[in-house]
Amino acid sequence: MKRREFVAASSCLAGLCSPLALQAQTAFPNKTIKVLVPFSAGGSPDLVARLVSMQLAKQLGQSVVVDNKLGANGIIAQEALANATPDGYTLLVNTGSHAINPSIYKKLPFDTLNDIAPVSLLTVAPALTLVVNPNSGAKNIKDFLAMARKPNGNVSFGSPGNGNTLHLVGELLNHMAGTQMLHVPYKGAAPALNAVISGEVSACFLSTTAAVLAVKAGQVRPLAVTSMNRIASFPDIPSLAESGVPDFDYNGGWMGVFAPGKTPRPLIKLLSNEINKALQEPEVRDKLLSWESPPVNYTPEQFAVFIQAEVEKFARIIKLANIPQQ
Repeated sequence: MKRREFVAASSCLAGLCSPLALQAQTAFPNKTIKVLVPFSAGGSPDLVARLVSMQLAKQLGQSVVVDNKLGANGIIAQEALANATPDGYTLLVNTGSHAINPSIYKKLPFDTLNDIAPVSLLTVAPALTLVVNPNSGAKNIKDFLAMARKPNGNVSFGSPGNGNTLHLVGELLNHMAGTQMLHVPYKGAAPALNAVISGEVSACFLSTTAAVLAVKAGQVRPLAVTSMNRIASFPDIPSLAESGVPDFDYNGGWMGVFAPGKTPRPLIKLLSNEINKALQEPEVRDKLLSWESPPVNYTPEQFAVFIQAEVEKFARIIKLANIPQQ
């Protein structure tokens, strides 16, 4: 080999052995992936995150663990994600609170649209379900609305926290139905549900996933759904729109996967493809459908457009409900 060719070959080998080159050649993933969930164990986001994570672990051949990082309507988990190394090993499963926080809080410790990257939309549920304790004096939704409209009705509703989708739907009902429900924030959907079960609050709105499980367990009684029409899981339960609150239409919320904002696009695409593949697995798809949470197949680009629209939608609702910034 001529000296010139040897030097060129040696330079090439040196380049291949550089840390960046070695990292590029290393198959992803080669260690545990952590999935942050901003809400408590047992709530709908937690259940869906664990379902999808288990399937991802099978596909990827690596452990995928769920880390419930609670507080501040998801902000603590969002900040942890925004500050995480953008290597695909830290992800976040979040809900509509992701799009709500920019309008609820005067200042966030991150830029929602730039520091956090949309990876894949998991599901959009058709409705939330308003539930009460089985021993509640409200036997139906019309009874409940009548009680909630009284100034001294002492009707309260729990939610996973200020600015959460399960909070805003209650404030929207107050605005549209003339009710005077008192909001009581908790640190997750499961504690809010437990407050209804114990009688600490009068009611709460649940995702269909959580409502189906709680109703089957006899823990709560469903009164109404928030979609314009009835849903398959509760065919005998009326919508608010048909129960004296015309035009009330509020979907059951969505869940999606996010990565740190500077995660390389090829890695975002890889993760998105694997998640969409997981959603099509019969055991995952059928479980989501049984929870009235149909899987959605979005590209990262489509999910980004969806997020922008959600930010604008919730800004309108917050203004309509006259909710002050915190």
